Amino acid sequence: MRPMKISPECRACLERLVDLTVDLATEDPGLRGRAAAAAREIIAQEFPKPGAIPALIASRFHLAIQEITGTPDPFAARKAAATALLARMHRRLTPGYGDDLESLLKLAALGNAVDFFRREAEVTRELLSPARLGVWDLPQFRRALKAPKGLILYLADNAGEQFFDLPLVAGLRRRGWQVLYVVKGGPIQNDLTREDLAASGLGGALAPVADPGCRLVGLDLEGASPAFRARYDQAAVIVAKGMGHFETMSHWGDPRVFFLLQAKCAPVARALGVAPGAFVLARAATISLDTGGET
Repeated sequence: MRPMKISPECRACLERLVDLTVDLATEDPGLRGRAAAAAREIIAQEFPKPGAIPALIASRFHLAIQEITGTPDPFAARKAAATALLARMHRRLTPGYGDDLESLLKLAALGNAVDFFRREAEVTRELLSPARLGVWDLPQFRRALKAPKGLILYLADNAGEQFFDLPLVAGLRRRGWQVLYVVKGGPIQNDLTREDLAASGLGGALAPVADPGCRLVGLDLEGASPAFRARYDQAAVIVAKGMGHFETMSHWGDPRVFFLLQAKCAPVARALGVAPGAFVLARAATISLDTGGET
């Protein structure tokens, strides 16, 4: 496994995301044109930079699109629809999973099948199909949990995943761990916020809840609040859901971090050494930081 590195394929994906976000943000043709132009300028500026990270580029243009269109949460309707879908699928699927650690991790990973580029029928088929496991560092995760009980940071991803996260969060708490469920500091892409938790009614069940103090796809500690950075430093184990966290954190090599996701795109799958579509539990410390100069 290697850290996620930007590839030519990422540019096409970012351009496609610009088009989707602008279309969701406004029906005004003039605003759409201005927002799309500003977002593409950000891509043109940031993409060629050494060490560029797709999720951080997306974060920048999402905020620009929100400001230009005056729409603070372009994905609000998409998030609500995905959350309703995953609530239904969670009720359907959960009885087939046990309360053992591996079952809880698989169920949580399965929720990551939701995506802003996927239609409901495709997500439903994925959820009902046998999960294809790739890297699955369960023994390492079990060993991490044998440490003296302390704080687990659980970095949430897409809004609808909250239903699939809850059994794992609750299971870790029953095993004696403090679990701090971390959402975004405000609307960004289709990621989970406090407002989304309130709308679903799961805020109480997943509490305590925190956010990094910023709106960002993935995580960048430099932009996080001092309070959040202190909690990050304090954590004994960190569960990072989704590709955005893998893109932004895989180069850190932090042995406390376990990525839990579906590898939905070829660059992420290649970095993880799995087939596209595979579900992954990968300890960051097993990722080789020697990339041989790959870009």
